[in-house]
Amino acid sequence: MNGIVNPSKKEFFVTTLLKWHKKNRRDFPWRRTSDPYKILISEILLQKTRAENVVPVFNSFSSKYPDAKKLSTASYNELKNEIEILGLFNQRAAKLQKLTKILVEKYNGKVPNNKKELLELPGIGNYIANAVLCFAFGYDLPLLDTNIGRIIERVFSIKVTGEERKKDKVWEMIAEIVPASKSREYNYSLIDFGALVCTAKNPKHNLCPLAEICDYYLGDKKRNEISSDCWN
Repeated sequence: MNGIVNPSKKEFFVTTLLKWHKKNRRDFPWRRTSDPYKILISEILLQKTRAENVVPVFNSFSSKYPDAKKLSTASYNELKNEIEILGLFNQRAAKLQKLTKILVEKYNGKVPNNKKELLELPGIGNYIANAVLCFAFGYDLPLLDTNIGRIIERVFSIKVTGEERKKDKVWEMIAEIVPASKSREYNYSLIDFGALVCTAKNPKHNLCPLAEICDYYLGDKKRNEISSDCWN
């Protein structure tokens, strides 16, 4: 899969994103820690949920259950009540119970630092496994969800969402873009850029520092120019 992304375009993409993020980064409590347990919990709480809504729950959760051993003593109803405001509370509570039981029994309450063992944990897929390894352990690994995939597709015209996201070759391709030793900041920049600028509907082209290399924007601009010429 090497060589799929144009090197000069990749360099501009990464450099520009990191520069943009220095001025526009969002601040969340789970970004102020490298504790693998807290990062793992935050990723479970963040699934299909707005980050802003997770903040009070995460803060309360971290205070009541500061580690896996403490969390393993919580009842299902306690967990459900704690996270009820986020929705999907039945699934999340059950997942957290199963997860912490394994962490305590098999890993003495520690979160494993390799992908194979992380993927064996209940409810943990490629995204959460890579997020934990990147944000907690400093591994240079890519993240790919709907929002990040939208950015990659728009800029590089490479299909990475939908069923494609499940394919190993797609993860290998986006791994080419991850900058060495800067993956944590890079992945946070993608998350924030998708939330603030490259939104699903009505992306903010006027605020986008990537417009000059974005295939989606350039194609849209060209279509508008052709349409305008047809009316003149």
